[in-house]
Amino acid sequence: MKQPRILVGLALASIALAACGNSTSGGSANKGTIKIGVDLPESGAETSNGIPTLNGVKFAVQQKGSVDGFKLEYFNLDDAVNGVHDAVKGAQNVQQFVDDPKVLAVVGPFNSGVARAEIPKTNRAHLVQISPANTNQCLTKDIYIPTALSGKPDVDCKAAGLPFPKDLRPTGANNYFRVATTDDLQGPAMADFALTTLSITKVGVASDAEAYGKGIADTFSSRFTGKGGTVVKRQDFPNASQVHDFTSFLRAAQRAGAQGIYFGGTDSNNACVVRNQMKGIFADSAPFMGGDGIVTGQCLKDAAAQAPGMRGTVATVDASQRPDAKATIDAFKAAYPNASDYGAYTMPSYDCTQIIIAAIHRAIQANGGNMPTRQQVLDQMSKTDYTGALGHTSFDDKGDTTNKVVTVYEAKGSPVDWASVKAFDYTNGL
Repeated sequence: MKQPRILVGLALASIALAACGNSTSGGSANKGTIKIGVDLPESGAETSNGIPTLNGVKFAVQQKGSVDGFKLEYFNLDDAVNGVHDAVKGAQNVQQFVDDPKVLAVVGPFNSGVARAEIPKTNRAHLVQISPANTNQCLTKDIYIPTALSGKPDVDCKAAGLPFPKDLRPTGANNYFRVATTDDLQGPAMADFALTTLSITKVGVASDAEAYGKGIADTFSSRFTGKGGTVVKRQDFPNASQVHDFTSFLRAAQRAGAQGIYFGGTDSNNACVVRNQMKGIFADSAPFMGGDGIVTGQCLKDAAAQAPGMRGTVATVDASQRPDAKATIDAFKAAYPNASDYGAYTMPSYDCTQIIIAAIHRAIQANGGNMPTRQQVLDQMSKTDYTGALGHTSFDDKGDTTNKVVTVYEAKGSPVDWASVKAFDYTNGL
């Protein structure tokens, strides 16, 4: 994500891999080339999301250079069309990765709706796919809204209009992993923050109607109402990137008694235009909240003078709070010195890449030092036991991270920037 100085630090690669009991020192890279595909939105309004995330992959590959005598390369493609992430383009990009035999794993995508189009293709190819940022729960879980959120019966993915995870995996086996936790935790984190820290009990809730945006708005709402709050106005905006006037929704929410607004969506879908348009309808101090789709530099620009006080969740640990990451934070900043070079998902993508490299190393070793197959790399992913930028990461049988931390960020300071203010650890449940 562009602009914010969220120093989501990097763990030293050598330390991280030592913690795994592995070494990926390549020595002389003369045995061939191994590529890591990267699918992210890199252009237009999505630049603030994709480029800093891509930088995490690039930095990890540049640090390593090679693995067991094989040269490492990243192969990145842009899944944005006219500046907005596009599922069809993402699927086309993944097909390019599938068709290139040197690609042994893929990092991405950024957006959950794009992932839904990509996973069947990588699954058929037995190609490892790991996302630093996907959070929609139905990519890996059957339940869209669990009873624990609302006190009502479970709502499954089909009832929410989404496919079950098995429908995305035609081989019947899992090839998809992620280091970000899921929206059935991320939405509730902001609901808990709103109720306990902001002390508000009435909100208006809207979304961009996409898999991620609607999903996180729904889980926020379920948790908020389940713990005694009231959603006084709820509205989804299909094709939100083309919507430029949200004032009728905002006025209706204000008239109904909303003390703040929650918007599920991304900056490319005008999420933070909503904050900008709250001026004159709500008091400047009225909270505006969202998920990781708003914790970007573009969001700060879109909100303009209304940016201070916005809050957004990020579905990972804030690695800048981890002292053992400082040395690699400094190394990253030396290599990528611009403020726009890093963001909320730079270090998650760094960890994704290091996890892939470690799995490739183990696969090479198991294959007698030879180029492994995609299946052999996939076989090693479930054995991940990695300590890096985000702390300790392993995966459950669905491919979800066992690290269940959600961090709340606030836009504050001069110049205004994003800073973490609270973390929720749901490792032991909601």
